[in-house]
Amino acid sequence: MKKFLIILSLAILSTLDLKAQQLPLFSQYYYNRFLYNPAFTGTQSQSNAFLIHRSQWKDIPGSPVTYALTVDGPVSKNKIGLGLSLFNDQMGIFNRNGLYSSYSYRFTLADDHDLTLGLSAGVIDNKIDFSNSNAHDVNDPLLYNQTQRKVTVDANFGVAYMWKDLHVGISVPQILGNKINYLETNTNVYTTLKRHLITSVYYKVTLSESAEVDFLPSVMLRYVKGAPVQLDINANFAWKDMVRAGFSYRLGYAVGFNIGTKLNDNLIAGYTYEYVLSTLGNYSGGGHEIMLGFTFGGNSGGLSTEELDLLNERIESAETTNDSLANELNRKDQEHDAELERLNEEIEILKLETETGMIDLNGDQDNTEVRVENVADFQDENGKPVEPGFYVIMGAFKNKENALNVKTQFSSKYPTTIIYKMGDLYYVNVFYTLNEAAAIKFAEERRTEQPDVWVFQLK
Repeated sequence: MKKFLIILSLAILSTLDLKAQQLPLFSQYYYNRFLYNPAFTGTQSQSNAFLIHRSQWKDIPGSPVTYALTVDGPVSKNKIGLGLSLFNDQMGIFNRNGLYSSYSYRFTLADDHDLTLGLSAGVIDNKIDFSNSNAHDVNDPLLYNQTQRKVTVDANFGVAYMWKDLHVGISVPQILGNKINYLETNTNVYTTLKRHLITSVYYKVTLSESAEVDFLPSVMLRYVKGAPVQLDINANFAWKDMVRAGFSYRLGYAVGFNIGTKLNDNLIAGYTYEYVLSTLGNYSGGGHEIMLGFTFGGNSGGLSTEELDLLNERIESAETTNDSLANELNRKDQEHDAELERLNEEIEILKLETETGMIDLNGDQDNTEVRVENVADFQDENGKPVEPGFYVIMGAFKNKENALNVKTQFSSKYPTTIIYKMGDLYYVNVFYTLNEAAAIKFAEERRTEQPDVWVFQLK
């Protein structure tokens, strides 16, 4: 009895293999082309995670139910893509769990022309669970205690060509073609993971740049030996990359209607309803697919790879320019420090000459006016009190902005500051000292630049 049930189940599974083509069926693969072709792993500029639930013929007991979780993203300057996918496919007594890791590599053929090769490898846990059968004899112990299980390895291969908004892909899922024999005997009753051939074409057409409306047609063709060719035609429209809606046609099987929306900068959601065209549609209840997607890392704003590469080039160029400017500023700082050191040396010499009675202003001291003011009436440009001493003034202004402009003019040569007499004027100071003679001499030397230069003595 046990052997008979297993052989019967395998025979049913073999028949289903021919019609269902074994692979989990999805409708919203235009969001996530990585589902069927590992060459699209990490081909976008950001990382993506998708969670999918699909129920098919929901009104029929034991109808197919599929869950999938995929994560993929680019690494190594978008040359390499890495991904992980997990799926559960249930149909009556048959249950399959799959776990795959994926890898892709991008070759740049020319400007805007890229070719990627992808490979995914993993394991499939195949189970026949007789406890899920619809038995007339519910007390038959064989139906509830004889779950058969077989784990096998699997691999998928894919190629993709991308030119601007045109994406073409060819993939061969289940390329190993492994056999699954639950009985572990020499019997010829087994099921095979059949090689499939899947081709897809996706394109983006901008209908209106001002309204940001795009038309997104796509076609997918599935072929497996011994089963009819399956053709999907999808026509979607997108507005501002925020809302997407359209319809699909699965040749000789069903029509679908879908809608998707961007909930925020990172989260998207989509829904598809499929109506079966055959007489089965009157009883099956159609198909429903719900998708949630999350974008993270990289560039969530949706820049293309080409735009991202150009942006990286500009960033590198800006960094080079910044390094050059930093070197120039460093050189200017060194020159400025050297000039300050020279001025300090001159001040020390002036102080020494004053102390020894050697200073000689050649009779010009009377030409420079020394005005005596109360230091308490003045403050610096930041509103802080100023120190008593002698200040060499190059100009006075009612408007602070004018004073700042003159300060900028002289700051490359002198340690320029602004002192403000409260309620009066803004004064541009280019030299400060505690020695009157040194201040007068410095002012006389500046007369070629500013004939009206004078000295404030604040005390």
